[in-house]
Amino acid sequence: MTLQELQDQALQLSVEARWQLVNTVLASLQKDTHCALMEPDPAFPDIAFRSDAENSWVPVVHGTSIHVKTVVMAATEWEWSREQIAEEYGLSNAQVDAALVFYNTHHTEVNGATLTELPRQDAEPTPELKPQKSSKKSPKTPIESAESAKV
Repeated sequence: MTLQELQDQALQLSVEARWQLVNTVLASLQKDTHCALMEPDPAFPDIAFRSDAENSWVPVVHGTSIHVKTVVMAATEWEWSREQIAEEYGLSNAQVDAALVFYNTHHTEVNGATLTELPRQDAEPTPELKPQKSSKKSPKTPIESAESAKV
């Protein structure tokens, strides 16, 4: 069957049947594309992954499109408190904490902006980042930044 024949048949359907066809096709495409939100890792239930235009996986706060890297930047570079981050992005304090803990565990991947492979599900969360050696002043970890901004 050609595309033209398929279009002709679709136009013979009632409006209600056409909408049902459209919804069915869209649901099928959503299942087959990489743009769907993946289920969260059991070790990090508040973090999920979205694919970007290059089909690399980007960690986001589950149920939102807020990137983990955005939360980390707010805590470290902008020195926002946990409460400021939560208010600005419509997150709970627990979601902010989850993003920071995920970063502490997977900072190498997050700093690379995207994940070409999903993190191992058996990875253990770590409470703090180890300081990186640099000629610059050592930055605070995201959790330290959010905590000090509360004062």
